Amino acid sequence: MSADSATPAGTPNAPDLLAEINDLCEAWARARVARVLAEHSADHAEYERHANVADYWERESRTRYDALVPTIESVASRPVQIEKFMPVRTLPSGHVEVHAHDQHARPVVVTFTGAEAVSVAIHLTAHAAIGLDRTGAKVDPLLPAVPVPTPPAAVTGRAPVPNPR
Repeated sequence: MSADSATPAGTPNAPDLLAEINDLCEAWARARVARVLAEHSADHAEYERHANVADYWERESRTRYDALVPTIESVASRPVQIEKFMPVRTLPSGHVEVHAHDQHARPVVVTFTGAEAVSVAIHLTAHAAIGLDRTGAKVDPLLPAVPVPTPPAAVTGRAPVPNPR
């Protein structure tokens, strides 16, 4: 990003940052299209031509990505914090909304479909369990007891076994 595209405080302005992101996306799309054309080529010469174009645009998109990452990290370098009041809510449409704010106290709202929210929750739970395990903490004391229905004694012929939890 050029020096003249930044605000006085050194933060890149939105139009220039979006233009660079669009350039990156365009390079990536050109690489994907060239790769698909290569896969559907009629002969070897056509395949080589499209494969070379795809290689060029893949290198170009990698270069643009590598140049863009530090700029984006300078704008949003710290993790987003969850709001203390009602950070998650379910919308009438079935989507799940997560409210947070970034390091500059700007509000951030992330909306997930129901399936995406379940997937994120499962991943967060798995990563939390791995993190706890790595620190030596055990996960099972943190989890609620799973209720086990006690079968009637008449059906099994045995006395019910109490749940130790």
